[in-house]
Amino acid sequence: MRLAAKNEKQGILTMLHQSRLFHDAVRVFRVQRIAKSVLTRIPLSRTLHESKLRYRLRNLESFLLADEIFKGKVYRDAFDGADVQTFVDLGCNVGFFVLYAAAQSKLGREVIGLAVDGSEEMADETRWHVEQNGLTNVRVELGAAGFPPDVHETTFYVNPSNVASSAQPTLNPNVPKKGDSVAVKVPVVHVHERWRSLHGDRRIDLLKIDVEGTECDLIRNEPALLAIADRIVIEWHKWITSLDEVGGLLRAAGFSQRVVVGEDDNAGVAVFERTRPAARAT
Repeated sequence: MRLAAKNEKQGILTMLHQSRLFHDAVRVFRVQRIAKSVLTRIPLSRTLHESKLRYRLRNLESFLLADEIFKGKVYRDAFDGADVQTFVDLGCNVGFFVLYAAAQSKLGREVIGLAVDGSEEMADETRWHVEQNGLTNVRVELGAAGFPPDVHETTFYVNPSNVASSAQPTLNPNVPKKGDSVAVKVPVVHVHERWRSLHGDRRIDLLKIDVEGTECDLIRNEPALLAIADRIVIEWHKWITSLDEVGGLLRAAGFSQRVVVGEDDNAGVAVFERTRPAARAT
């Protein structure tokens, strides 16, 4: 995630993140490493005004994500006109979308959710936010999603920039890398199967997909998950895929495009909603 919503005021970090010069400076002066070292020892804490949900900032990217999600409101359109009581967050990163979902839901801290990330550090950070805010109905899983049912373990590429970690190794060529990715083995989370084990026949009001380049694989390999989802907010990554490809797959699954929330040279975020009953998954 690296976009601000349309018609919303961008914070300074979001604007800077769109500059190649900024990324070069971060790499050359090791800003990311220094910031993480300091913030790991002395994290900054913030509170969302209306919901009183608490979050912490322990790395440079967390400032960017907070700027986009809480100030830029990049996910606002995903909740517009929807009663979101259940959600799945694929690519949960530090867990800020989870907090935003709780803040937007009528259920508040009782919102029901499943959050998944392939980075152990990010899953732990999301888990901290869930536990600190008493989100007892939100489950956090370590693993990668979007694989065939007979695959139970895969390689996940953990990058020093936590917004660039992915189950595929190709980094965005337009953004100077902050360091080499480390390949680790992680369990595969079969999301539909896991959701059913936790919540039975309950449908998913909002499915969020931000998996840094494997979004089309996920759509193809999890038809049963799509069949129980009523709205999807998805980020597509342009060095891997396109909105046309993503949209075509989702239309075939019974969704139509509601709105493109934001888009830049690297990626975009769009909201899709169900327009016809899902075909029976085979």
